[in-house]
Amino acid sequence: MLATAGCAQTSAPPLALLYQDIGPKAGQPPLIVIPGAFGSQLRHRTTGQEIWPESNTSLMFSNYDNIEVAIDAETLEPATGDVEAFDIFRDGLGQDFYGRLLKTLEKIGGYRRMYPGQTPEADGRYFYVYPYDWRLDNVTSVQGLHDLIEQLAVDHDNPDLQVDILGHSNGGLLGRYYARFGTADMLRDGAILPDRNGSHRIRRLLMVGTPNLGTMQPVLSYVRGEEIGLGSIAPDIVATCPGTMQLMPHPDIPWLYNVRGEPIGLNIYEPDTWRELKWSIFSQTSQSRAVYRHGGGKEGQSYLATLEAYFARHMARGRRFQEVLCLPARQDEPEPYVFGGDCTPTVAHLVVESDGKTVRANERPDTIRNPLPGIDYENLINEPGDGVVTRSSLMGRHRTRSGPLLPELNIAHSIFLCDEHLQLTGNPSFQDNLLYTLLSARTD
Repeated sequence: MLATAGCAQTSAPPLALLYQDIGPKAGQPPLIVIPGAFGSQLRHRTTGQEIWPESNTSLMFSNYDNIEVAIDAETLEPATGDVEAFDIFRDGLGQDFYGRLLKTLEKIGGYRRMYPGQTPEADGRYFYVYPYDWRLDNVTSVQGLHDLIEQLAVDHDNPDLQVDILGHSNGGLLGRYYARFGTADMLRDGAILPDRNGSHRIRRLLMVGTPNLGTMQPVLSYVRGEEIGLGSIAPDIVATCPGTMQLMPHPDIPWLYNVRGEPIGLNIYEPDTWRELKWSIFSQTSQSRAVYRHGGGKEGQSYLATLEAYFARHMARGRRFQEVLCLPARQDEPEPYVFGGDCTPTVAHLVVESDGKTVRANERPDTIRNPLPGIDYENLINEPGDGVVTRSSLMGRHRTRSGPLLPELNIAHSIFLCDEHLQLTGNPSFQDNLLYTLLSARTD
């Protein structure tokens, strides 16, 4: 999900002037910044060896096989070992990711970064970063968010503490899930709605570039790898990361079309779909690679069988994640403030072609080998968005000619920008509206 830079800012609001008199800091709820997928740095806890992103050289040339998640063959759960998330990804390869945002919070907003376990002063304005292992199941990450908030209630000596949450991309989904379900695992069979969720802990939930109805980016990663720099993370590595499966499009939204412009009714979360198409871990290349990397022969084949069972288990959880977030909102849920881009053609569907042996996925009109006259492939494949998340997914509103396909997301306020996915948090207009929402808007 490392996109390229978007539209250039021709002018910027004078933030320092606008927020030179922003009132007292006392009583300001702490802010928690949650980055998106790939937005937290990862390292081995025992050695301190960083595995993501490591360095600019790695970002440019590495295949990142080392971020593969080990699998417990008995439970089909991730065996993460001693890998931990330790900080936010500020910048790399000459691109800003979250550095400008943190600088604006500090220099313009008067916030001071704090860490859990530190005792804040009574008259301060503070923000915290929640780094998490984005490779893992989102429910696991939500538990970590809960633990952070409970620790902050202790640090601030306030058992009724409320926080503001700013979530970029997948970070917004973590905030939404926590507000709705708390730490309950609603992705398991027979799950029952909890009596208490996390909404009582949240004053404002702000989401930036959040794929509320999923995104095609992880699908592309399963088809051709996650492109980074001059290389890519292979599909068999991506498939070990259950968090990616919870970012895919809602199962009721069409995702495949044929060259005639007709939707193909294949379930995106059904392993047999991927097996039939021979994509992801079912492609010959991915299977050969997985077997070879895990000992070859019987040992490698045993790993491949485990990987396929793991894939099926976590695809089912990915489907359920999308479904539960589309349930009608509870009355006590905070209505989110939504920020995102809608100026960039963004892949919403794939056009597939078959030669009888392989099925090709086309994410661009110019790669279609046998286009038919009269079909607008550009608009068939793309929708307005930020290059990763479509505007319809951002807004949680997928509509057809007969009306909404799914219950629509209740939104407090929405603002659209002309920037791409990874540049949204550094956009000065976004930062202006963010600071106004946090510091100047009414609290009732």
